[in-house]
Amino acid sequence: MIPTPYNFEPALTDAEYAKLGVLALRWSHIEHILGNCLKVILRLTDDEAVIVVFTLSADQRAEKIHQLSKLSELPAPAQKAFDELRPILKGIHYVRNNVVHSIAGEYEGDDFVFHLRSKKRSLTKAQVFSTEELTNYAAHLVIAFRYGLGFKDGAPPTEYACPTRPEMPEFLRSIIHFKP
Repeated sequence: MIPTPYNFEPALTDAEYAKLGVLALRWSHIEHILGNCLKVILRLTDDEAVIVVFTLSADQRAEKIHQLSKLSELPAPAQKAFDELRPILKGIHYVRNNVVHSIAGEYEGDDFVFHLRSKKRSLTKAQVFSTEELTNYAAHLVIAFRYGLGFKDGAPPTEYACPTRPEMPEFLRSIIHFKP
């Protein structure tokens, strides 16, 4: 195998690389299921959704769902899940974009950082890993949202039992705001 020229790689353990990969896949699945929810709300076919929904960013998908929910009421279980999910998505996308588009390996004190030069911000490795519970919670919420919309076979919307909201990582408290 051709060796890499990047100096940051030895600073992360195999377990840390694995954790980043797991988080990235979870973030991707959350965004995909959110897209499926928008597809259902718009009553699109899979082919139509590829053109209309899956070209949108996750932020755009969430905003379109929010706008549509103001025009036409969502089933109660779906609305409940979306109301909880929407603010959390802002925090998750903040972290996701910072990690995926970052320059990795610069250091702040003793901690490895992911620096997003375009936004002039850095997240430490510890901050990124502290979002795992929130990411898992968001995964449950997006499933609850999808179940709350009903299914193709005509099955009615159903409640999905989500875990209790985890404690919010300190650095996300200024980004994630829940309705009172």
